[in-house]
Amino acid sequence: MNEPIVFKPLTKERIWGGQQLKQHGFVISDDQKTGEAWTLSSHEHGVTLVQSGQFSGFSLKELWSNHPEIFGMDTSSEFPLLMKWIDASSHLSVQVHPNDTDAQRLEQQPFGKNECWYIVDCPEDASIIYGHTFQSQAEFDQALEEGVLQQHLQYVPVSKGDFLYVPAGTVHALTKGCVVLEIQQNSDTTYRLYDYDRLDPATGVPRPLHLEQARQVIQFPHFHYHEPPVQLSPFQKSLTHTPYFFVEEWTVRNSHVIPARSFFQVITVIEGTIRLNHDQFTAGATILLPAQTEQKISGNGLVLLTGPSSRTKRPLQIGVDLGGTQTRVAAIDQETVVKQLSFPTHPSAGPANAINQLKCAIQLFKQEFDITRIGIAAPGPLDAKTGCLLSPPNLPGWTRVNLTAPLHSAFDVPVSLENDANAAAFGEALFGAGKNFSSVYYVTVSTGIGGGYVYEKQLIRGANGCAGEIGNTIIEFSGSPHPVLNTGSLEGLASGTALQLRAREKQTSSIVTLLEDQEERTRFIAYLATGLANIIHTVDPDVIVIGGGVTGSADLYWEQLLAAVKERVYPSLRPNINIRLATLQGHAGVIGAAHL
Repeated sequence: MNEPIVFKPLTKERIWGGQQLKQHGFVISDDQKTGEAWTLSSHEHGVTLVQSGQFSGFSLKELWSNHPEIFGMDTSSEFPLLMKWIDASSHLSVQVHPNDTDAQRLEQQPFGKNECWYIVDCPEDASIIYGHTFQSQAEFDQALEEGVLQQHLQYVPVSKGDFLYVPAGTVHALTKGCVVLEIQQNSDTTYRLYDYDRLDPATGVPRPLHLEQARQVIQFPHFHYHEPPVQLSPFQKSLTHTPYFFVEEWTVRNSHVIPARSFFQVITVIEGTIRLNHDQFTAGATILLPAQTEQKISGNGLVLLTGPSSRTKRPLQIGVDLGGTQTRVAAIDQETVVKQLSFPTHPSAGPANAINQLKCAIQLFKQEFDITRIGIAAPGPLDAKTGCLLSPPNLPGWTRVNLTAPLHSAFDVPVSLENDANAAAFGEALFGAGKNFSSVYYVTVSTGIGGGYVYEKQLIRGANGCAGEIGNTIIEFSGSPHPVLNTGSLEGLASGTALQLRAREKQTSSIVTLLEDQEERTRFIAYLATGLANIIHTVDPDVIVIGGGVTGSADLYWEQLLAAVKERVYPSLRPNINIRLATLQGHAGVIGAAHL
């Protein structure tokens, strides 16, 4: 069987539906509030039929059961995918979906519902609900009791052409005006948290909520998911690759070959007109490509290509960046962040809570990847040999906390701990702004100020693991006492935390606003330039690389900073000063940690 198979959409009326799908190739009646068009489904709540060809009139369920050669995979279980277009003419309910384990436990269903959205259209200033601010189930329960759930929802701006992966356990909702293509596991299990007090037109009473089930499947805290798209060719982009499905975006302008895969593939036309072999298709069309078949696509249009994922696990390393305000856990391939989960650190909740959250995040990656090692970048001071935090200023109360042993016990792979600045220095020296230099000194200006020194691609730790700790060096003797740092330390005067305190003292709205003031900018530059000059006179590196959140406003002070550093060093050194911004876009810590 080599011929593509075209399916007829199945439209469904919804309380929040409308008429927008007419503009995207779907035929619907004028009096129907169409919320969904199921374009590929074998689910009991709606089975799609073959539109034409030798299998015309067959259901997807019948094909799956009787023609396994089409699909190239074991067909003894349920068909793995469900695809639909959604017209959110009104807000959808705030909801959450279970994962496979929870679906089997709570619903006796084989699949949970991991899904993704391609934003086909939306209002100019659109945002969707994606995540929450609760740190625990107890906080969630309290918000429900007080009736303030909506105050804890997170909104993410979206534009036409955006793509979002929505893992099971994520609180989410589409908002008014969005039209999306949804690709998901074969499940229709949804737990409603909030429905805007709407009445069901059929019953005249509010639609039921599923609060007890929802509280059992929500991820606490919310893990923000990030997967950078990968440009596979000038016309082909990978949007996601999960354990459940892959999704690619193809911009068709010429003739291209869709290579054969061992499993079936599915094409959805988003816009324009394309030809597949000898047949022509327009927006809304859904075509299944049989396994092991090569297809020719041409025309002028935009299509998504999807299908089930191979269960072969790719070996990758895990990098963790444990910060004072945010924690990031990333799957790393050389210098590439393949996927990342991030969540608030909340030091006051204690180290045991943070370690448990790390385990949950790494376990999610373990479902997809063969994890070979774990590296943790954390605030110093710490003991890299024993894997213990000592008394980090950014994590008050976390004294003598072992981070490596619990993770090694949980995942049985090598686990290392390193000062966050050292890890970032290593990442920038291997793959970033310092990759072409032998001697690299890295300075991070963020919540705190840290430093790391890499010579000939080897991290210099010092006798006690504190080499490069520029943040506690004394710049001036004045200043407020600090519980851990020296009075007048570089970190106490020029870090993001110090700038925020100064901004509050000056009653300005932000660090950016503070640095727009010439006097305050000169003050900050003097402190930082003195610290950098001290580095040059002590280590004489080929390059100093500066990263961290405060560099986000470097355009306000960069040239003045370079001039101020030159004023503070020997005249003979001035022509050779090389100071650069970090290039790994905030990923230096997790990349360096993964390679330590």
